[in-house]
Amino acid sequence: MDAKKIIIIALIICMSISLGATYYFMEKTKQTELDSIKSYYDCEMGNLNSYVSYMENTTDELNAEIEEVNGLLSDVREELKLTNISLQENLSELEKLKSGNNYDLHDPTYNEIASFIAQDKTDEEEYIEDVFDCEQFSQQVNTNAENAGIRCAYVIIYFYDTDAGHGIIGFNTVDRGMVYVEPQSDEWVENLEAGNDFWTDCIVPNGNYYYEDAPNDTIKEIILFW
Repeated sequence: MDAKKIIIIALIICMSISLGATYYFMEKTKQTELDSIKSYYDCEMGNLNSYVSYMENTTDELNAEIEEVNGLLSDVREELKLTNISLQENLSELEKLKSGNNYDLHDPTYNEIASFIAQDKTDEEEYIEDVFDCEQFSQQVNTNAENAGIRCAYVIIYFYDTDAGHGIIGFNTVDRGMVYVEPQSDEWVENLEAGNDFWTDCIVPNGNYYYEDAPNDTIKEIILFW
């Protein structure tokens, strides 16, 4: 074999080795790049999964809050509905009051009350327990007073050691302050305060009745309704 052929063979071998090395290096570099890309991709996927999980939790929380708010809105709507109904009823009642004497009620003088009580005939009604008792006496005088343009309070008196109560009427006079009347007998009521015996300490007898002190007549509480 001559020298020329030997050189050609050597060059071919060198080129093959060089190409192999280049190919190996390129494959190695490509694999490194692929590993880097895969690592980045895995990292990003992990971040994305974490974000998705966070968003899912946030969505659940928002849905729960929305449900709670919707419940509150439903309650508010119901309260608003009831308020509107109450408002309409009050407006209707106001219109009724405006069309009658009740709208022009006034606080009377003491003499005006004395004259009204003397003329009122409610005390002549027959007392019938649980049918026409102190409650009905008081309500009727209250109605008669308001029909006459006089502001009148319905007064409930509660006693110690009993669930029973008693009803009378009251007026806020412009010259003597609050005065009270027993509507069943037209007797004035004075010293109306807790701790007093209603029939013996508060009633001012007009001579038609005799009252005895009783343990269940001690006043516990007094409530006025105008």
